Amino acid sequence: MTKFSIWVKKHLGIKSGAQKQSTDEPPYLPLSRRPITPKSLDTRTCLFFQLPYDIRSMILFMAFGGRTLHVDLVRQKNVWQWGGAVCCRNRDPGCGMSQGGFASKRSAVRTMPCPSDYTSVRLMRYGWVGPWCDRCMDSIYRSGGGYWEEDNTGIMGFLLSCRHAYTEGIDVLYSTNCISIESEPLLLHLPQLLPSNRLASITSLEMLVRAHRIEHADGSSSFSMDHLKPMLDHVAMLCHHLRELCLSFVVDSDCCELLDGPTLPLVDSFYKSKPLRNMRVELPTADYRPACRSCVIGDHPDEARTNHKQERSPWRSLDDEKPKTQNRSIERYPYPPLKLPAAHGDEIRESQGYWLCEGDRGPEPPLIMCHVP
Repeated sequence: MTKFSIWVKKHLGIKSGAQKQSTDEPPYLPLSRRPITPKSLDTRTCLFFQLPYDIRSMILFMAFGGRTLHVDLVRQKNVWQWGGAVCCRNRDPGCGMSQGGFASKRSAVRTMPCPSDYTSVRLMRYGWVGPWCDRCMDSIYRSGGGYWEEDNTGIMGFLLSCRHAYTEGIDVLYSTNCISIESEPLLLHLPQLLPSNRLASITSLEMLVRAHRIEHADGSSSFSMDHLKPMLDHVAMLCHHLRELCLSFVVDSDCCELLDGPTLPLVDSFYKSKPLRNMRVELPTADYRPACRSCVIGDHPDEARTNHKQERSPWRSLDDEKPKTQNRSIERYPYPPLKLPAAHGDEIRESQGYWLCEGDRGPEPPLIMCHVP
């Protein structure tokens, strides 16, 4: 039988199957891929695809768009696993409440416990919180991969119905939703794990970046963000249609680790290489509060003046050669405030830069038990 198979491969030109990838490596894309997109979209298909393209796009957006979708890659039990779900973090106004105001079982289980000052962290006037407090995928993995009905995007059946459906549906999935990525291996190897055409269609992105702890010989420790640059380079090079970005940093420290280091200059360089009109950077509390204290209050004549703390936020202005942190009104949030300084007769322009927001609070303080003798 072995000789026969060798003869078939030799004389019929049948190549052996692709070499099996090592389980120690992430599931990289193959070097050559078989195209499944139909050569012509004018082929006669079902009634849905005979509707005008604009109407089809509206229907697909209402069915599958306008949400935050988790795309995750983790290594569990010595096996790499893809994961994904619809995020409930900002879809539910308030902690554990669904859109209609009724308690959602999924939200009650998968939303982080609300500390007494949680409302101070809920960003700006929209009550928006970033990926630093997200627990969606963690709870799915803890439950052994069990999904609630609300987790599913509901698009798989449509994608598998025909090639035409896949072509239009997969584009809607990536281009009309916010893609949230918390997996470090995925962010570091983005071009090897996701097709370039899918990355190019992403318009809104969330990234969670955790600092690496480095232990020193003297027993002290420090934190490094050396892995941030390749992540940002991948996004700048591959996400050609990106319009919105939320970058959330997590540092397991109570000390200010990011403000005086190379992290924010790296983010500045990324912004200058790919200007975004809607960009937010979430800093740990230990870095956010010093940033607030160093802010210079600025008001544009065409913006509403306010002195209320909840109506202002730090804005990292990149209008000049040297970055400046301004305390600006959030009247125009999530879009940039107007450029300062503004003299009479100057043209009104948006400032270049990004909002600084409060994120991760750092490690929980140790619990000390008091015993009465």
